[in-house]
Amino acid sequence: MKKIDERLDKIEDLLSKGSQMEVSENDFMNAKNASELLNFSLATLYTKICKREVPFYKQGNRLYFSRQELFDWIKEGRKKTLNDINADATKIVSAMNKKK
Repeated sequence: MKKIDERLDKIEDLLSKGSQMEVSENDFMNAKNASELLNFSLATLYTKICKREVPFYKQGNRLYFSRQELFDWIKEGRKKTLNDINADATKIVSAMNKKK
């Protein structure tokens, strides 16, 4: 019984460390830190904010940025490679041939 309790304690510790890591990934930052993360000048970041191109939060006169949302925003901008486009085209052609 003692061994089971020890193992459960270890599992609880691991789970609590995992939840702490999730919180740290969602840390909020100010505009200066966000511009450094994105490698933009502060002026470019503010332009993108005005155009609503970048995800942000506003509380009063302060702007906040979620680190994870900024990474997700960057990933959304991925362009397909020629291999990706050819693979998609092949799938479409094979689907059209199956319908005939």
